[in-house]
Formats: sequence, C-alpha cells, structure tokens
Amino acid sequence: MRARVTRSILSACLCILLPAATSQALTLAAGAGYRRPVGELARRFQAETGVKVELVFGNMGQVMGQIKTGAPVDLLLGDQEFLKKAKLSFAAVASVGRGRLVLAFAKGVSLAAPTDLAKPAIKRLAMPDRAKAIYGKAGQEFLAASGLAQAVASKLLVVGTVPQVSTYLLSGEVDAGLVNLTDVLAIKERIGGYLLIDPKLYNPIRIVVGVLKTAPRAGQAQRFLAFLASPAARRIMEAHGL
Repeated sequence: MRARVTRSILSACLCILLPAATSQALTLAAGAGYRRPVGELARRFQAETGVKVELVFGNMGQVMGQIKTGAPVDLLLGDQEFLKKAKLSFAAVASVGRGRLVLAFAKGVSLAAPTDLAKPAIKRLAMPDRAKAIYGKAGQEFLAASGLAQAVASKLLVVGTVPQVSTYLLSGEVDAGLVNLTDVLAIKERIGGYLLIDPKLYNPIRIVVGVLKTAPRAGQAQRFLAFLASPAARRIMEAHGL
C-alpha cells in the first residue's frame, strides 16, 4: 500500500509543464488544491467564449518560481497574502472566494471535535507544508491557537500540497489531515468525515485570481476576470466551498 501511495505522491510532484509562449490558449496557474473548481470554471469559460484555457497546477512555490523565470502565464490564482509576498505585478485582481480549513478523517476513524486529535487513538496527522501551501500555514495557526500544537507534534506528517494530504487520507496511511473544504468536498464519500475549523483560529484566507502584467494574452485574461462575476461562475465557486 505504501508503495502505491508513494507513486501517487510522486506523480503529483512532477515538474510543472507550461505551454509554449506561442500557444493561443490562455494560461491559468493555481495551487494544486484548487484543481477541481478551477477546471470547472475553465471549461465553462471556454464553452461560453470559445477561448481555450491551459491549466497549470502545483505547489505555489513551484508555480511562482516558474513565473518569475519568465514562464508565459496569464492568470495566477491563490491566496491573496501569499501572492502579495511573492512581489509579482498584476494588472487586475478579482476575488474568487474565501478558503476554509477543515479537519478530515479517514474511513474507520471518528472525530467529534478537533480536540480529539490529542487522543492516543489518533496516531498520524497530515498537513501541507506552510512554505508551499496556505493551508499548511492555516493548519499551524489553528494548532497553536487551539492549544493542540504540543499534543500532536509527534503525530505530524508534513507534505507538500493539500492533494497529497488527501491521498494519505484515502489510503488510510494517516488518521486525519488538515486540508481545505474545496478538496475535501470532492472526496467526502470516500473518507470518514470532516469538521470545519473555527475561522477565528486562523488568519482569513482570501482566494483571488490576478492578471499578470507580463500576461501574453492580457485581453483574454481580462475576459476571464469578468466571467468570474457571472452567476454561473459564482455557482461553481460556491459548490466547491469557496
């Protein structure tokens, strides 16, 4: 089982392959934890406008590193504060929604409250790396604010991205994991359940998408921002917990 999980995680960590600068498609890059809503938004936008959207996913460190080295990306989606710290220049920015931290648990595990993480029955807790995913930072803030940090320190397994945490949950390699609501909604039928973390226990996560000033297809990118304000786009975002 561990070998299969390792292969899955290695696949998720493969180098990001960006389209060539000559491509006519709009390129949107985002954190791996937003693959499903971003994919659905891109398909709807393409259906309405005829504009193809190439999607790039990875941990935000990877994504922004490639943008800074000249990768032809038009749009970048992620946490507002994370993007500010990256010191990238945007021509325009639009809100996508608010990210929500959840505590998910594997099949056969039952948690009545987040404080149950301190119980001996919970052997392994996975969370994303705070340097690579905003939900890793939010997870650390939650553990500190709730007084659980010391109690779970020996149980922690830190991985690169939210989807990697979900992979471990689905395989039963860990008992619980700190992820975002968007990711857990897609796997809720295959895990034991999840608990929403009190938003007062971590800093607000505001998810935005920005048109980079270096965007090769700036005009089409602006059309995508306008599309996000449409009722159809809002329904998609709400359905994915944003």
